[in-house]
Formats: sequence, C-alpha cells, structure tokens
Amino acid sequence: MSKKIFTYIAAAMMGVASLTSCNDYFDLRPTDQMVLDEYWQSEGDVLAVTMECYRAMASYDYIKRLIIWGELRSDNVIVDPGNGDGNITYIGNLNLLPSNGYTSWTAFYNVINLCNTVEHFAPIACDNDPNFTRAQLNGYIAEVKGIRAYTYFTLVKAFRDVPFVTNPTIDDTQEFQMAQEDPDTLIDWLIDDLKAVEPTATTTWSNTAYTKGRMSQAAIRAVIADMCLWRGRYDEAVEYCDLILNDTNNPLALETATALARSVFIAGNSKESIFELQMSSNTVDNGALRDSFGLKDMGHSMQMSPYDFEGTNNPIFDDDDIRGRAYIYSSNNGALMAKYNMAIDPNYLTAANFGRGNYTSYSNVGDRNWIIYRLPDIYFIKAEALAESGSRLEEAFRLAARTYERAHLSLEEGELDYADYSGAVLDFIFKERQRETLFEGKRYFDIIRRISHHRGEFNNIVTTCLIPKYADLDRTTVTTKLSTFDALFMPINDTEMRSNLLLKQNPFYRTSSDINLN
Repeated sequence: MSKKIFTYIAAAMMGVASLTSCNDYFDLRPTDQMVLDEYWQSEGDVLAVTMECYRAMASYDYIKRLIIWGELRSDNVIVDPGNGDGNITYIGNLNLLPSNGYTSWTAFYNVINLCNTVEHFAPIACDNDPNFTRAQLNGYIAEVKGIRAYTYFTLVKAFRDVPFVTNPTIDDTQEFQMAQEDPDTLIDWLIDDLKAVEPTATTTWSNTAYTKGRMSQAAIRAVIADMCLWRGRYDEAVEYCDLILNDTNNPLALETATALARSVFIAGNSKESIFELQMSSNTVDNGALRDSFGLKDMGHSMQMSPYDFEGTNNPIFDDDDIRGRAYIYSSNNGALMAKYNMAIDPNYLTAANFGRGNYTSYSNVGDRNWIIYRLPDIYFIKAEALAESGSRLEEAFRLAARTYERAHLSLEEGELDYADYSGAVLDFIFKERQRETLFEGKRYFDIIRRISHHRGEFNNIVTTCLIPKYADLDRTTVTTKLSTFDALFMPINDTEMRSNLLLKQNPFYRTSSDINLN
C-alpha cells in the first residue's frame, strides 16, 4: 500500500499552478519537482496538496467503491447481466470473496494519507510564509480533518474493523504494519477531533463550486452529525443538524419538485447541496458514475440497474410520487436509471401518458457531481436521532415528511398524516430516506445502521430488505450468506492481508483456504 500512497504524495509536491476557473481547483497541481523538505514554503503549497485530497476523492476507484459498498449491496439496484465486470457480477451473486478487487481500500487510504500530510506539514508552511495567517492554517486543518473523518467513517461502515493512522506516509520505503482499531473507539475519536476544529472551519468560499465542493463548516457539521447518529449519540446528532439548519451564513433550502432532477442531479451545486465532489468530463470525469449508472443507449456500460420495485409486492413509490418518474424510467426493457441521465419535463410529472420522449437526456454522465451531503440528509439524520431517542416524535416525522410532501404535488407542507408512536415514525424515516436518496450510495449503510441499533430486528430487516433482490439465486445459499451481522461487512482484501500481517479477517470470511487468514 505504501508505494501507491507515496505516488499520490509525489504527484502533489511539484509546485503550484494558477487557477483559471471556479472548478480548476482539481487542476491545482505542481509544475516543478521539489524535494519534500523544500516544498512547504507558502500557503500555495498547502492549497495544492489540499486540492489533491479532493482529486483523490474524485478518483474512479474512490467513487466506484462508494457506489458498490453503499448502493450495489443494497436493495436499490441489481447487476446488469452484461455489465462486463466480473467482480461486480460476483458481488451481485453474493459470491463476495477477499480476492474481489472491490475489497481493496487503497484509494481511501490514499486520501487519508494526503490529509495526514497536510495536517503534519501545513504548520511549517505557515511559519515560512508571513502572509499565511494562523486563521487560514486552521481553516485548512479543519478541511482535511473533515475529509479524513468522512473517509474513515465510510471505511468503518463498509468493513467495520480498519487500521487507523493519523501520521503521514511520505517515504515509499516505510512499511504499513498496523492492526485494526475498535470501530466505536475510532468513530468517537473522529467525532471529538472534528468538534475541536469545527469552529475554525471555513464557512463559504468566493464561488459556489468551492463552497459546495470543499469541506466547509456545514459539511464538517454534517459529518459529525452523521457519525453521532451511527454511534447512537442522538442529542449531539440533533445539535449539529440544528447548527446547519439555523446557519444564516451558509443558508440552505429545498429545491422545488419541478427543479429537483435537473438542479440537484444534472446541473449540481443546488441550493440544497452541502458537499459534493465537483466533476467535469473535461477535467475530472465521473467515470465511476457513468460506468455504473450510465444508460446503454447513451453509449455507457450500465453495470447496474434499478431493482424492479414496481414488479414486487413492495413498491417504494406510490403513483403520485414524482420521484418514481424523476429517478426511474420504466421502459419495455425494464427499469432504467433516470437519475443522473435525464430530467423529466415538469409538464409530464403528473401526466397520465408519458414516455422516454418526455425526458431531456444528458449523454455526458461524466459531468455529474457526486453528492455526499445535501439538506434532506440533515432532515433524516435529525429525524432519526429524535425518533430513536423517543422524543419530539412529531417533529421527527415532519422533518422526514418534507421531502415526501415535496414529491407529492397535491400535498402542502405539514399535511401528511402523522403516526404518533416511535416504531411507525422510524419506519417512515427509513423508507422515505430510501426514496429520497435512491442511487446516492447510502442505502446499504442505512440498513446496517438500522440493524446495529435494533439487533433483534436482524432477521426481519434482512428478509425484508436484502433477500428479495436475490430471488433468482438458491434461497438456502442466500440465507446462509446473509445469516450473520459479520456477513454484512466487506472482507479484508487478500493482498492487504498478506502485506499487513497484523490484520484480522472478518470472521465470516475466515473459512477461505486460498490465503493465510489471521
């Protein structure tokens, strides 16, 4: 792993280019090779490596794993038969082994190491550059700590037990030998770490792409709230959601129903966006999204398709929910991905007769930003925290109902009937979060969190949410492969097991004989 990490660092430490447009922070790369000890001389050097953190997050391997770990394993999507990627097919058939390429976490530790590098060396640049203020330094440190926390949090949600390191690897001769950290201890440390720097984080930048595309104070608060919800620290989750919802310096608002598909998922950087990776086919192409969800008739791979909710006894969208058309296009060949690919003409949102011709198609899916947090996420985090704590149930319900009422043009805000007991409210939040964030890489982690907080519901949740999508597989095999909580997490990659002898394999995957498992 260390040689690959070093390659990222070396690429970032060769000088500083100038910005020419609002999205060019992804292109802020050095032009002249420098020795590491001579590099950290100015704020520009810190900015260059910080921007490399985002570029690494926007890489194909990073985003592809967000999709596979958080979406493909959920009940939202199925593998397209002609997807052309054997590793994806194996996952889709519940044949997940440590040898599968998507068990590799290298792209995530590349990002973590870049963040560690900025945290370690940026104070040197601040000392060397008289124009680089301590306040600016604190902003950068908060920014990279936010990126690092989100990346570690994703690893914990996917693997549960992962190594934890906060020191940079800057030499390709360094060995990476480290045991896994207890996941609860790791998340608690990250929460405390972010809480300490959140007050000094940058609120907004000079342009929208920076404010939406960098780890702002609102984005850091979202990560804290999300991690607190994961850990069952409900009061803190509510506290940090409220800081976002009440922030007048960086105000957010829901897009209208008619603008939802085009503004949020096609154009990007909408007024409800908090943090999304800035993509462009001309600079940083979102190939992972294009290959995963891009439609075949637009020349893309379409490795994954929507699960056919309408063909089951449990459709997630009712007939009046405009997201059923904004997110999924029902064709003669089955369900296709409308989200990211096309936007339905608002005049046809509620029309009785509509078809593909009533959508505006956008062939270049590589231009789509990858959304990490937007305003509905904050509604759901706060609503779930309130419902789990058993307090302010109606407020919890009303928060989650905002996106439901937006998607139902006949409903006014606050009009949806309220069920006044915690189980019903939690169920509504769980289902509405699935409807609203469909195909955004979050559903599988929501399922794991629900089971984590309600272990007695394991069999019911797995039977209801996961098993039905594998109807074409042998039922006994499916049940066996989803029989324990350990089975819901990823196995540790076999190459990582060989190179880092302190790693312990996920207990569910220790029976394999093709590698020496600890």
